[in-house]
Amino acid sequence: MSQTGESLAGANEGVRRHARSIVSEPVELTNLNRNWSTETTSTQNISPRGARVSTQRLWEPGNLLMLKSVRGNFWARARVVYWRSFSSRATIGLEFLEQGGEWPSAPPINVPQSAALPLVATPPKYI
Repeated sequence: MSQTGESLAGANEGVRRHARSIVSEPVELTNLNRNWSTETTSTQNISPRGARVSTQRLWEPGNLLMLKSVRGNFWARARVVYWRSFSSRATIGLEFLEQGGEWPSAPPINVPQSAALPLVATPPKYI
């Protein structure tokens, strides 16, 4: 843990690959490593690959959890990347390992236009 009350895991800590949208969405967190009760909380921001979530629990980097949207059918199996303590609350950074469903009302996630392109490109036509 660093002097700022932050724990990090992984080789790419601090590197963002996707834009995050500030979205406060109610979610449930279930620890897959321990038999804890589900915590109902909310996101602070969301990206296509992860989220920052408020928490009242101590999570260790590397912990696996299940995140489920309270209002929609979105779910994700996620890995805790960091835990930051702020007074009586804390935040965790999550990397989605597997996900399904959709956030309610199609949240305003800013996905770059290039990410919407098909994986298999059609070759250009020459006239």
